[in-house]
Amino acid sequence: MYNLPDIMTFDNGTPVLNAEDFEKRKKEIIRLLSQNVFGYIPDGVPSEFVVDKIENKCCSGNAEMQEGHIVCRFEESDFTFPLKLVLPKSPGKKTLIVLINFDESIFCRYLPLEEVIDNDFALAYIWYNDIALDNSNDFNELISKYFDRNEKFAAGKISLWAWGVSRAIDALYSHEKIDNNEIALMGHSRLGKTALWCGANDERIKYVCSNDSGCMGAALERFKHEGAETLNDIYDRFPFWFCPEFASYYDNTQSLPVDMHFLVAANAPRYVHINSAGDNAWADPTAEQRTCIEATPAWKIYGKEGFLGSKDCYSDNDGDLNGDIGYYKRSGIHFLGRKDWQNFMRFIRMKQGK
Repeated sequence: MYNLPDIMTFDNGTPVLNAEDFEKRKKEIIRLLSQNVFGYIPDGVPSEFVVDKIENKCCSGNAEMQEGHIVCRFEESDFTFPLKLVLPKSPGKKTLIVLINFDESIFCRYLPLEEVIDNDFALAYIWYNDIALDNSNDFNELISKYFDRNEKFAAGKISLWAWGVSRAIDALYSHEKIDNNEIALMGHSRLGKTALWCGANDERIKYVCSNDSGCMGAALERFKHEGAETLNDIYDRFPFWFCPEFASYYDNTQSLPVDMHFLVAANAPRYVHINSAGDNAWADPTAEQRTCIEATPAWKIYGKEGFLGSKDCYSDNDGDLNGDIGYYKRSGIHFLGRKDWQNFMRFIRMKQGK
């Protein structure tokens, strides 16, 4: 048994009755997540994509790669970070998948790039350490130094990575080869948390994929199973991912005014796909599946479907992609692999009616 805070009740105790109400409730949900978990994502600044190099024979000659930088124009100075944009050569504007990833190179184990291009998606590639470093509590480097850390709701690194993704979308939004009504975001592990949080704050993102995001991502904190990471575990190792106020809930999870169905629900009524891995107890696949169920009322209030899958725990290599929330649990370990990509691309195409 577990007792979750209610996504469908306003902070003052009144119920959410319709979609207009939930739009107001989403603002409360984002405020609660900002003030208690991730910190507020800073305001955006004018940003552009400056192309430094074009490779015209990428992916067996079927794509063009534009290598360049996102230039973020602050009053005091510009902040830049690299971005690679890969565009299929087939005609028409493309659905863009933004991948924020762990590897500096786009040709890495986490990305079957040629398969993505063969499925006619464009891809924007960001290395997260080019935005904010994931190795310490230092907030005096890269984008961190542009924002004040000295207040309890200040952005943690997850919010800073999300800030960078939104600046990339700013810069690519008017690109002649990109359909700006069809933007998707993919992240794995801590970057799966980032994807959900960025999607909650940036409604231009139509499809969000959280892969193995676990604790403080897609997994309910109040619904833990044996071997799963807990709030205490994650804070002991990575306090800098979160706002300073998050420390208040150490050894005190029940007082946290949100659980992670709030994070997923803040993306409604757009599309969310959650991937889990059967041998990844640390990310708690059962709790991730349960989040899909608990977040569904946020879609129902708009007259949409939410999660249409089972309430029983899925076996490996099973799930349901039919609703507005897709869930799939593959076999294997904590990883972003080819099957995860295939499921996300299939989820997007199903929603596009293709």
